[in-house]
Amino acid sequence: MVRAHTRLTRAESKARTRDELVAAARTVFLDRGYHGASLEAVAAAAGFSTGAVYSAFRGKADLFLAVLDAHLDDRIRQMELVSAAAPSVPEHAEQLARQFATVSSHERGWAPVVIEFWAHASRDAQLRAEFARRHERLKSAIARLIEQTLARSGQRLVLDIDRVATAAAALGNGLTLERLVEPGGTTDEEFADLASSIMKGLIR
Repeated sequence: MVRAHTRLTRAESKARTRDELVAAARTVFLDRGYHGASLEAVAAAAGFSTGAVYSAFRGKADLFLAVLDAHLDDRIRQMELVSAAAPSVPEHAEQLARQFATVSSHERGWAPVVIEFWAHASRDAQLRAEFARRHERLKSAIARLIEQTLARSGQRLVLDIDRVATAAAALGNGLTLERLVEPGGTTDEEFADLASSIMKGLIR
């Protein structure tokens, strides 16, 4: 039996190339850091020419933002799965904190490259705005999941949900920085207990 080959459209081929470049870029960024990575290295890792990278992205920063977008897509999906069954806000916070701590432990190379890019973006107004949009997307997801848990549990918070989401993101970022300096200083369980205790104190 002769199997017909499905021919990709131009748009589909372009999208596939872009996805492959983003996947290769993540590996290169994790291995070399943001400043140490090059578009030539990404092209070589993906099996494309450097021209293919420039046809899909405006430059290295644009490519990193695409990697960050893919990472956020995955993280938010994971958060949604964990949050779906949480019966109360403290348990929700504990489960998300445990998940975050586990992921950060398994992806030790991710935090340094994000922090490196974060510092780089802070010195460029346009790039800072692009990074801020991604950061806001994460906080909005946290706020949405907290709101859903509040609706299920009938609980209320003493602070605005957006402020709580910002604090939750800051807590996770703080743990990340602490672990970069002292990897064994805070265990996953200690972080989960801390997040749960904070949320208990915020319930009316």
